[in-house]
Amino acid sequence: MEIKVEIHDEEVKRLFVRLSRDLTDTLPIMRRIAGIMADSVEENFAREGRPRWEPSKRAIRDFGQTLQKSGRLAASITQKATATEAMVGTNVKYAAVHQFGAKKGAFGTFAAKVKAHERKGVPVKAHTRNVKTPWGDIPARPFMMVQDEDWGGIKTAVVDYIEGKI
Repeated sequence: MEIKVEIHDEEVKRLFVRLSRDLTDTLPIMRRIAGIMADSVEENFAREGRPRWEPSKRAIRDFGQTLQKSGRLAASITQKATATEAMVGTNVKYAAVHQFGAKKGAFGTFAAKVKAHERKGVPVKAHTRNVKTPWGDIPARPFMMVQDEDWGGIKTAVVDYIEGKI
């Protein structure tokens, strides 16, 4: 079975020719989508989660922001686009632990060297002790995600691309 469509409207014909040409170069829209995704992740850090993350003890103690002690993790977010993919990522090794969480000792133990010191006026000799890693439960604080409220921007960008505005 064959379906054949004939278009007699010149403007519509031009539109279909442009669409078939332009839709083969998808890199511009993928770049736009990657930018929107990166903005969404940045907003997750700014609002300390969407929904809000469980505050870290350090943030509570120091009146700081959760996951932003040094700003390294938030600053590490990168974006990349190809003709078929829009990606956002990070190369920070501890990012996955914060994204997904981890239980105390989930990664085993390691030997930590302790230097000689005084503790409450009592001398302590140098020694080695086994330390669990992580040393406490770390709740999941998903930052690497596009929020529902940001999908509208992606949809609008795709429509703009199809209409030739990008």
